[in-house]
Amino acid sequence: FLFQELQRLQRIVAVVRHNMLALVMAIEGTVVMTPDLLEDLHSVYDARVPKRWTHDPSGAEISWLMPTIGSWFAALSARHDLLSTWLNQGRMKSYWLPGFTNPQGFLTGMRQEVTRQHQ
Repeated sequence: FLFQELQRLQRIVAVVRHNMLALVMAIEGTVVMTPDLLEDLHSVYDARVPKRWTHDPSGAEISWLMPTIGSWFAALSARHDLLSTWLNQGRMKSYWLPGFTNPQGFLTGMRQEVTRQHQ
């Protein structure tokens, strides 16, 4: 489960990195400013989270929804801290369920583990 969460977080970071690099190149004039990039630029300027960061091209949600870009980055940092603590220090006594992209998967995994221990 931890591996899947890390993969999802890395995918989100890659999407944000690619989008921001594309915006920088468009502002510099290296690439053409497409309507999608212009929309993302307006979102960042208005402190809103660009739609590309929260939804994939099919419209499926790939990250959490927050009202401002500052709160979105704070949530990204909190999720990174949660996963890196778990990865570096091992299991914790408590978990921040909203910090997972798939909290139901975490609960299912925990239930399966407890069931196996008590068989």
